[in-house]
Amino acid sequence: MGNEKREVISAKVSQESLAGWRKFCVENGVSMAALLEVAGLQFAKETNPPTQKERVEMVEMARNIDIQRRSRR
Repeated sequence: MGNEKREVISAKVSQESLAGWRKFCVENGVSMAALLEVAGLQFAKETNPPTQKERVEMVEMARNIDIQRRSRR
């Protein structure tokens, strides 16, 4: 993770979600960028996959958010 090319991601999230991210990061002494980096690596390599139930719930929630956002356009 030292000299490889870095990419930029951008996302708009609810104020409640952002508050949750910030709270977690402050309480654990990590940056949001580092937390996203680790989560992405875990998803890519499945080193610490969520349970099937957690994965289904996460995907369903994300799909619902996507649907809500698209319907506002």
